[in-house]
Amino acid sequence: MATRITTSRREDGITLVRISCPERRNILDEASYIQLMDALASAEADDGVKVLIITGSENCFTAGNDLANYKALAEATEVPAITFLRRLHAFPKPAIAAAEGLALGIGSSILLHCDFAYAGNSTKFYLPFINFALTPLGATTHLLPKLAGNKLASEMLMLGKSLSASRACDLGLLTDTTPDGKALEQAIDCATRLVAKPSDTLLATKALLRESEAEAVGHAFDREERQLLERCRSAEAQSAIDAFFAKKASH
Repeated sequence: MATRITTSRREDGITLVRISCPERRNILDEASYIQLMDALASAEADDGVKVLIITGSENCFTAGNDLANYKALAEATEVPAITFLRRLHAFPKPAIAAAEGLALGIGSSILLHCDFAYAGNSTKFYLPFINFALTPLGATTHLLPKLAGNKLASEMLMLGKSLSASRACDLGLLTDTTPDGKALEQAIDCATRLVAKPSDTLLATKALLRESEAEAVGHAFDREERQLLERCRSAEAQSAIDAFFAKKASH
């Protein structure tokens, strides 16, 4: 079953982008990234859209990238997930993430590229690329250490350690935590307050905030994409992914 990306444009200048395939924990594949990039492009081109919110469905933000897509990347020259994250990072209008339940892999990386992020108290954040002999993506190796410090970033990226919502908030990965089920409500409240601000000045402020890090983030995207493609071609990664699917099939 394919993951659906639904977009709803509200009358108050807020566009809501929802990742929706709860049967598969909202995993993302190449088609999903195309839909997400289309949603970003439409929101950017529409002068009536002032703020964009990305959320999941049914107590799950996203369980990350479809592992089958990583196997296919052995023959690829670019990574669709990274292309999407580049577009999200470059999105000129305020972007807000509202996460519940699980933010796995790219699900956690998305938060690094949003201006604001809210999560329910029991939400867990994982970056378990190492468990599949893969390297991180989306400038995570640059942005996460800046927020969390090298030691915690190493725990998450080299040991695959999870992060609680409260800890993620303390470290700056989240703007705030909410009672479970209320992250989207808080995101909409934030978006409503942003819509009330002078729009041109808001865009200029975001551009200034991004400008100082633009070169470093761009280089991190490039390095991580090259390394991830190399890993996807490796026997080590192909074997780890095959083992995952074999174990899943046996249950």
